[in-house]
Amino acid sequence: MIIIEPCAGLGNKLLGLGSAYAVARKLNRELIVMWKREVGCNVRAAELFELPMRVIEVSENGYSKEPVAHFAGGFVMKKWRRGSERFLECGEVEEIKKQHGYEGLQNVIRDTPRIYLKSFGPICELDASCYTFLKPAHSVEEKGRELFLKIGAHTVGVHIRRTDHVEAIAKSPLSLFVEYMRRELAADAETDFFVATDDAGVKEELRRQVPADKLIFYENGVIDRNSKEGLVDAYIEMLALSRGKKILGSFNSTFSLLPSYIGAIPLEVVV
Repeated sequence: MIIIEPCAGLGNKLLGLGSAYAVARKLNRELIVMWKREVGCNVRAAELFELPMRVIEVSENGYSKEPVAHFAGGFVMKKWRRGSERFLECGEVEEIKKQHGYEGLQNVIRDTPRIYLKSFGPICELDASCYTFLKPAHSVEEKGRELFLKIGAHTVGVHIRRTDHVEAIAKSPLSLFVEYMRRELAADAETDFFVATDDAGVKEELRRQVPADKLIFYENGVIDRNSKEGLVDAYIEMLALSRGKKILGSFNSTFSLLPSYIGAIPLEVVV
């Protein structure tokens, strides 16, 4: 049995979840997912996905916010950790990867029949096969339906990460995205673009530099990764990116990378 406790934001959780699924499948192990509602990802797994493995929903939002859920969640996690033959914190997982690579980590998992891992990143090499199990919740499909219908065979997904991502801002500037998008239009006049961004100003600037009728936005999306609604909308944008023919993504952004795996489509990093 492999018990995975994916940590941090939605993107990081999906890195851990997809890789744990791949390792469990490879080793023919049962996979248990300890899904935490926490700062940066305060949403239940069931509000995002229909998962084919057992999922235990817990809260780590603190005593002051959710006293009952906080104590109950802590009790459940400790119980599963004590019942495992080995428990690895995030730092220990990263150290094994650093010293011995993914193969070394998989050897540890293989040699431990019942192991509990916390991870804020992948535990094996990722590819599209790691996400074949991922199915959106019915409520997500319904909420995103109008947007998804706009994504066609000629749609290029564009993810422009701004706000606090210093590297993406510096290495994937907006002017370069415009250049790449104009190149796509020159190659195929039927091309349109679904643009996902965490900066409302980017949308206005793109409307000035790219034909407005070629731009698709999730106009009702909430840009707030600390709210449940914002996280659901972020996942809807991730799914929309995955349903085009390719993705133009931001430098070193998990949010650009994951849709390429989910949709098994090419990712071209704008850099």
